[in-house]
Amino acid sequence: MKSQSWKRIALLATIAVACTLPLVGASDSHAVAAKPDDVKGMAVAYPWTLVKGKDTPRRTAYATVDEITRKAGYATVPHDLAVKTWNSMGASSRRPTNAALSKFGKKLKASVVVHGSIAWHTRSIWVGSGPKTISTATVSAYVFDVRAGKVIYKKTGVTGRSDEKENTLKIVADVLVTPLVSVVSGGPATPHEQRAAQIALSRALHEWVVKSK
Repeated sequence: MKSQSWKRIALLATIAVACTLPLVGASDSHAVAAKPDDVKGMAVAYPWTLVKGKDTPRRTAYATVDEITRKAGYATVPHDLAVKTWNSMGASSRRPTNAALSKFGKKLKASVVVHGSIAWHTRSIWVGSGPKTISTATVSAYVFDVRAGKVIYKKTGVTGRSDEKENTLKIVADVLVTPLVSVVSGGPATPHEQRAAQIALSRALHEWVVKSK
């Protein structure tokens, strides 16, 4: 009986201590999320150089890279924390060195750094009886292995056009859960740039996602 009482006291003490421990990220919006057991590791989807493109398409691009990275099996570092950490290093996002990427990844306890560039070319052309908006996004994407200190995957000069047909976009369905942004033929540029970025990024990183599964 005495032995059972001590076991009960020990169990209650353990529960009490556990309840006082802070949850990772619960009180700090910049904290790196705890890594679930079923993922390959932590990844940071930054830095990216964005050329032209409006604010909304830029945000869509970051969200798309993050989603693709998670589809590859990684937990991801919050975007605001990634930006803050990179800026604090004073490194260049246009030509990040291996040394800078290694330091960046280690600071955030990441296994890989997914980075690259996106450039938009948006124009209005006359088709039939009216104008048609088209945006093309050109992506160069790299996956940097922090422990190895080198790039382990790259695709450069990959394009995606906002007017590509749904039935040609199986690749997008393989790597994205979020639907493609809807566009109107002669409509505003912003949704066209969003859609073009989603397509180009999906195409550029598709092979990495498939290999990671």
